[in-house]
Amino acid sequence: MHRLARALRYAFLPEPRKLHVSSSHKLGARPTAELKIPVPYGHLAAKEWLPRPNEDPNRRLLCLHGHQDNAGSFDALLAELDPRWHAVALDLTGHGLSTHLPRGCIYTFFHFTCDVIRALRFLGWERFCLMGHSLGALIAHHHANLFGDQVRKLVLLDAFGHQFERSSTVLERTRGLTLESLRLDDKDTGSQSSYTVDEIVQLYAKAGFQYFPRDVEVLMQRGGRRTGNGRFFFTRDARTKASLWTRVDRAEIEDYMKGYTNDMFVLHALPGLGYSVTCQRLVADICRKNCKSFEMACVEGNHHVHMNRPDLVAAHVGPFLEKP
Repeated sequence: MHRLARALRYAFLPEPRKLHVSSSHKLGARPTAELKIPVPYGHLAAKEWLPRPNEDPNRRLLCLHGHQDNAGSFDALLAELDPRWHAVALDLTGHGLSTHLPRGCIYTFFHFTCDVIRALRFLGWERFCLMGHSLGALIAHHHANLFGDQVRKLVLLDAFGHQFERSSTVLERTRGLTLESLRLDDKDTGSQSSYTVDEIVQLYAKAGFQYFPRDVEVLMQRGGRRTGNGRFFFTRDARTKASLWTRVDRAEIEDYMKGYTNDMFVLHALPGLGYSVTCQRLVADICRKNCKSFEMACVEGNHHVHMNRPDLVAAHVGPFLEKP
């Protein structure tokens, strides 16, 4: 608890002030920088791990975080990978240090896909590897299916096939998320809730995504701001809680998955988030048939194992990325 308190008080990153690199520091042996990517409603923030010793166009990696997380969730894992990789972890719109959508706009899977496209255009990357965790994995897979010729390798961490549902549940889930999005958008935004350190820990504990205290420390470096009375508020937009995911009828899976044919690696955490064995097997069979190579592995850990046991995850992800 004391470590978390210190992190919340002193470790928040400053808001980026320049268009390109606004600050840099060392993360272990890796130099990092903050990026500020212009978008019509503000900016997307991103954290960049600069390659050592030189830029290699074949070693570019874009990382997408999970539901209501931020770019900091990849700190530990990227520190474990080969320093020759030029990696960029994005704060999706409404998360971390990125601008929130204006009131009246709803967070959707489609919008997050546009975030990815805007980031890639800013970076000037035409070919790259793509890694996502949780919601970020679903966005990454979606982008790869849409723009398969761009993605050299695809890494999905503890989320695979969750957007595919029985037709009987697609309407029900979409209806519920739509109404919740409207409810959150209609709330008075004049006063933002603030929390004590203990309350923040309890909120993460109740979130259902299996955060360790150290995970909370890391996420709050980009995801929290201190108020004048020693309390803290979240930088993320509360409306992201009800982001509308793309829901696809399981009967349409095969057509949906045809777009990506390069290398794919899927890592499951056990117990992790949990998943439908039947749906996972179906999606895996399709990917195995379509992709140049398809690999799956399991590691012992919770849903955020890439944060709290990055060594286990890097032992699988690193070799996959290095394969020719």
